[in-house]
Amino acid sequence: MPGVEAVEGVGASRAYLQGDVRRDFDRWLEEGVARVSPPLSFREIRKGVQALSSLYVERRDGRDLSARALEGAAKRAALATFYAPLHFLVTWHLLASWSEGSPRDAVDTVWDLGCGTGAAGAALARGLAPMPRVVGVDRSGFALREARATYASFGVSAKTRRGRIPAALPPARAGDLWLFAYSINEFGDADREALLPELEAAVHAGVRVLIVEPLASSATRWWPAWRGPLEALGLRCDTWKRPLARPEWVARLDGAAGLDHRVLGARAAFGPLSVPVTV
Repeated sequence: MPGVEAVEGVGASRAYLQGDVRRDFDRWLEEGVARVSPPLSFREIRKGVQALSSLYVERRDGRDLSARALEGAAKRAALATFYAPLHFLVTWHLLASWSEGSPRDAVDTVWDLGCGTGAAGAALARGLAPMPRVVGVDRSGFALREARATYASFGVSAKTRRGRIPAALPPARAGDLWLFAYSINEFGDADREALLPELEAAVHAGVRVLIVEPLASSATRWWPAWRGPLEALGLRCDTWKRPLARPEWVARLDGAAGLDHRVLGARAAFGPLSVPVTV
């Protein structure tokens, strides 16, 4: 897998990863690309990237967003080899940006809720010290297969469960961390409204929470209404951006699809306690 590409015209950028995690990331991405191409061509995967981008930004209304995102091999390949690496990098560098400050307590289990490919859960687990185990929960069999491969690629002790969030939320247990990475934006309004009181109860029981969502306002119209309640629970809410060099495969798809991820960004909420990190 080729190395770092400089971020043009955006000021100083840094390597997307370093050391052992860079080695594991590059191998994971290379293996993912090898699984999908062939049979798919680069052009077909590029079309999948464009289709997902359009779906999440412009065509959100309608039936079951998360199901539509997995329709067809090209969309699934785009999710696994383009969006999953971006989600890993966002989560890893978010965690690094929060690595200083308040008292730290170890996490026993990360619940990767609506885990998708498991990229964010793997990044979070690798960045915590000591590394917690992960339980990935998703209703999609494809997502769970990808998540198992992702967790294994990064040496994360993990298991997966099939279930639909919020109905399949785990019992609230002190020492656990509930991760919602790019999943709440896919909920219908009723499920999203049902989730917030569950989060409040979980935090009061000692659960920590990390929410990561896109910057696009079309995906996060609910965020302003959530920010006050989350901050009242002691979560830190940020709008985060950072220029990073891109893996070559991601940069190629970025350019071919007319997208620009030279600067990564997210809306995020984390807390109420900080945790030990290694990044």
